[in-house]
Amino acid sequence: MSGENLSRFLMENMTTASMAKLQQWSTKLLEFAHYVSQKPCKGMALVTSGGTTVPIEVHSVRYLSNFSSGGRGAGMVEALLQRGWACVFLYNEHSSRPFRRHIDHLSTEQLFAELAAPVRSPNIVADMQAYERLGDRILYVPFNTVTEYLFLLQLLSEVMTRRAECVESLPMMLIAAAAVSDYFIPLSRMSTHKISGSDGLHVHFENVPKILDFISERWHVSSATVPRYLITFKLETEEEILRNKALQNLFKYNCDAVVANMLQNYRERVLLYWKREEHQPVPLLRPEGGSFEALIVDAFLERLEKEMPKHAESIQ
Repeated sequence: MSGENLSRFLMENMTTASMAKLQQWSTKLLEFAHYVSQKPCKGMALVTSGGTTVPIEVHSVRYLSNFSSGGRGAGMVEALLQRGWACVFLYNEHSSRPFRRHIDHLSTEQLFAELAAPVRSPNIVADMQAYERLGDRILYVPFNTVTEYLFLLQLLSEVMTRRAECVESLPMMLIAAAAVSDYFIPLSRMSTHKISGSDGLHVHFENVPKILDFISERWHVSSATVPRYLITFKLETEEEILRNKALQNLFKYNCDAVVANMLQNYRERVLLYWKREEHQPVPLLRPEGGSFEALIVDAFLERLEKEMPKHAESIQ
């Protein structure tokens, strides 16, 4: 999809007020980038996380949801922060957030017991200390609907790669871990108010436009003096389909890497496909007692560090 077509799609399917509200994140990101540039920082990542919703009414009561807990995206942000990176976290407002996963999983009884205990549990103490030390290196950008996600993804990637000159010397990664809806209802066909529940419901959805090619073109700025990785995720239930879709992302959208997950075991095993090494996917297995997300992030950073000298030579 071209930039012109994306702009037309967003203008046709978002209100002027909602676009103006989201546009404010441009200034906030520039301020965050300036803040990051004043501190020791090894790189800057844009991490997307969580599912997207598709409202059925303008004043929405009902919606179609592409569910994702967002745990993997939140975990990767934690790992990046702990390794000296700054992160822009584009997340569904109802999904997991960094340094809160141990708290969010507590039952009401466990939460109150934790608050009343004279000594905190080790996991929560570690999260509190990590957040106190690293919390200023993350910019939280929430979204809800699929159109909000698309608007913010193109806005944030544009600002990071083309407007935030103060961080242009930092390596960057766009880690697109959000579960993006495949379907939507055009704004022009939505009911303004709540649809009556007594008449049955017939809804015709249209396909959400694919914008990864546009994002990839903008992200991979030819004049960049440091690597800028675009990393996407695929989740399927059949191995051959998963392989084909991972390869499609590498070639059609010029992704640098694809994290391929099988629904049946995505918490325990992933395959990492790299550009130019697509026939040799790297299996990653959950470490005993360790963070799977940290293992995945370390694989990204190891490759990026090896490429830094080669990238510098290629642009000279």
